[in-house]
Amino acid sequence: MGYLFRTVDIRFILCSASLAATGSKYLTKLNFRPEIQGLRAIAVCSVAVFHVWPWLVPGGYVGVDVFFVISGFLITGVLLREVDRTGRIDLLAFYIRRARRLLPAAMLVLLLVALATPLWLPSALWRDGTNELVHSAFQLENWRLAAKAIDYLAMTTAPSPVQHYWSLSIEEQFYVVWPGLIIGVLWLSGKVRRPWRPMLVAVLGAILIVSLAASVWLTVVDPARAYFVTHTRIWELALGALLCLIVPASADTRIGERARRLLGFTGIASILAAAFLFSAETPFPGYAALLPTAAAALVIVSGQSQSSFSAFALLKTRPFQFLGDISYSLYLWHWPIIVFFTQQSGDAIGLWGGAAILTASVGLAAATKIFVEDRFRFRASLPARFRLVDLAIFAPVLLVPLIGFFAVSTEIARQQALISDNPTDYPGARSLFTNRPVPTVEAYAPSLPTIKEDKPQTDGCRLSRDDSEPIGCQFGDPKGQTKVFLVGDSHADQWVPAFAETASKRGWNGTSFTKLGCPLFPSMIVGPGGGRPFPECLSWGQHLLRIIREQKPTIVIMGQRDTLRAFPEDGSQAPVTDTLTQLWRSIENLGIKVVVIADTPFWATNPERCMARDRHCSVPYKSVRDHDPLVVAQRLYPHVPLVDFSDIVCPSNICPAVIGNVFVWRDGDHLTATYSRSMADIFGKRIDAAINEPRAAGAHWSNSRGS
Repeated sequence: MGYLFRTVDIRFILCSASLAATGSKYLTKLNFRPEIQGLRAIAVCSVAVFHVWPWLVPGGYVGVDVFFVISGFLITGVLLREVDRTGRIDLLAFYIRRARRLLPAAMLVLLLVALATPLWLPSALWRDGTNELVHSAFQLENWRLAAKAIDYLAMTTAPSPVQHYWSLSIEEQFYVVWPGLIIGVLWLSGKVRRPWRPMLVAVLGAILIVSLAASVWLTVVDPARAYFVTHTRIWELALGALLCLIVPASADTRIGERARRLLGFTGIASILAAAFLFSAETPFPGYAALLPTAAAALVIVSGQSQSSFSAFALLKTRPFQFLGDISYSLYLWHWPIIVFFTQQSGDAIGLWGGAAILTASVGLAAATKIFVEDRFRFRASLPARFRLVDLAIFAPVLLVPLIGFFAVSTEIARQQALISDNPTDYPGARSLFTNRPVPTVEAYAPSLPTIKEDKPQTDGCRLSRDDSEPIGCQFGDPKGQTKVFLVGDSHADQWVPAFAETASKRGWNGTSFTKLGCPLFPSMIVGPGGGRPFPECLSWGQHLLRIIREQKPTIVIMGQRDTLRAFPEDGSQAPVTDTLTQLWRSIENLGIKVVVIADTPFWATNPERCMARDRHCSVPYKSVRDHDPLVVAQRLYPHVPLVDFSDIVCPSNICPAVIGNVFVWRDGDHLTATYSRSMADIFGKRIDAAINEPRAAGAHWSNSRGS
C-alpha cells in the first residue's frame, strides 16, 4: 500500500467521495431519511478534510465507500418503487432523470476547469488535463486513473483538477447497468413463473461475492489498480442495493428503539474509526473496505430513530442536513480548488489556506445547489419525451473536450513551429562541449505541454508489465558487422535515442530490448510497487538470455533503475551484486563484451512545476552511485567497464531543467528523448572508450568529458 501512496501521492491526490446524491426529487416526504442525509455530511467532510489536511484524517478516503453504499440503497429504492407502482422500469425516463440530477453541476465544473486550466496551470499539465477532462466527461475517469496508477512512469505526474471524477464514473457505470439488470430479472421471473425479488437478491448476492473476492485478491497483487477499477468497487453499491431489498421500510416498526440506537451508534463510530485509524498504508479496498461499508449499512438499517441520542441528534441538526444537501456539489468543487490553489501558491496547504479552500468550496457548492442542481432537478416536466432543455445538458460533454483540445493544440502548434524553424538553436548536450553561446529562445524543445510525451519511439518493443516475450527495436545497419544490444528497463530505454543515432553513424546492427520496471536479471526481483514478486520480468529475462546465446551480439549494453531488489528481500545488496557479476561472466564466456551504464541522478521534486515557474530551474546533484547495484557490482568485478553520464545531465554538480535550450527531464527520473538524442556524440565516444581502451581496475569512464 506504500507504493499506492508514493505513486503521485495517490491517496492524497486521487481519492474521491462518490457523491452522486441520488434523486431526492423522487423520494416522498415519507421516504426522506434525515440520518442518511447526515451520513452524507460525515462522508463528504471526511473526504474534503482528508484532501486538505491528510494528516488530520488519514483514512478520510473511506467516505467514498460510504457514498457507494448510500447510492446503491437509494437508487435501488427508486427503481423498486417504480416497479411496484407500474410493473416496469422506463429506462429512458430513468436515464433522463439521472442526467438532470448529475450532469448539470458536473458539466459546469468541467467546463470551468477547461477554461481555467490554460490560465492557472502550467502548460506542461495541459495535455494530461485534457485527457482527464475527456475521460471525466464520458464517465471513464476511474479506468484512466487505473492505467496511470500501474504505470510507475507516472509517479511524478502532477494532479489534474478533475481526477476526483473517478468515483462518479463508477457510479454512472452502475446506473447504466443496474436498471437493465432488474429488467432482465423481471423478464426471467415471468418466464419461469417465480417471484422476482428473491431472484434479484440472488443476483445481487452473486455480484457482491464475486466483486468482493476480486477486490481482496487484486488489492494484494496490484493495489494501485485495485483502488480504481469498477469490478473491485461494485460490491459496495450491491451491498446498498441488497439492503433495499432485504430490509423493507416497515423494518422500523419491527426494530426496537434501543436496537436502532445501538446499530446507529456502532455504524457512526465505525465510520469515524476507519477515518481516523486507517491510513495510506492500509491495504485498500480489500477486506478493509468492509468496515466503512458495513458501518454505513448499519446506520441505514437503524432506520429513522426518534431517539434524542446524541449521534442521531447530531446527524439531524441543520449543519449536517445542510452539508448533506450540498454534498454532491461540495465534492465537485473542493478538489479543483485544491489543485489550482497549490499550483499557484507552490506551498503545502496550511491551516489558513485549508480553511479558505473549505470555505470557498462550501460557498460554491451552496450556490451550485440552488442555481444549477435544483433548477434542473425540480423543473416541471414537459409532455415531450425528448425536450431541448434535457438534451442541452449533454452539450458540455462535447464542449469540454473541444475547449481543452483547442487550447492544447494551439499552444503546442505555436511552440513546435518555433522549434522546427530553428533547429540549430537547440544544441542540448552538445552545448557542453563547444564554445558557442547558446542563443536566447522563446520556447524550449520539446515544448512544455508535450514534455511528458517526449519518449523514445519504442512503443512496439518496449514491453509493459504483463508482457514476457522480448521484442527488439532495430537501429542502424541491419547488415552491420558489429551487433549491439541495449537491454534493461525504462532507465535503459531512455538511452534509445542516443543509441539509435550512434548505431546509425557507426553502422552498428543495433537492437534495443526493454521492459518497463524490468532489468535483465536471472532471478526473481521485487516488482514495481514493492513487496511482490515480478514473474513476468523473470520470464522476460530468461527469454532474452536465450536470444543473447543464440544471436551472440558483439556488445551488450545494460542499463537499469538503481532500485533493483531481489525477491524475497533480505535487506542486503550482496545477493543482487553477486548475481549481477555472475550474469556478466556468463555473457562474457560467450565471447560477448558487456558494458554497463550507471543510473542517472533523480530529481527530488516534480520537474513540471519547477520548469513552469522558472526557466532556469535546477536541483542539486545527488549521487546514486553508492546504492546503484550496477555500480556496486562493477566495483567487485571491474573487468566490465562502467559508463556514467551524470556529468552530462548534472554538469558542475547541478541538475538543471534545461541545457542548451532543451528540457533534460520529462519526469523525476527519465530524460527527454530530445536531450538523449543530443547526447549521441558523447554516448558513442564513451561506449567506444569503454570497449577499446585499456582499463585499470576500479577506473571510471565518467571523468572523461566529451573526448
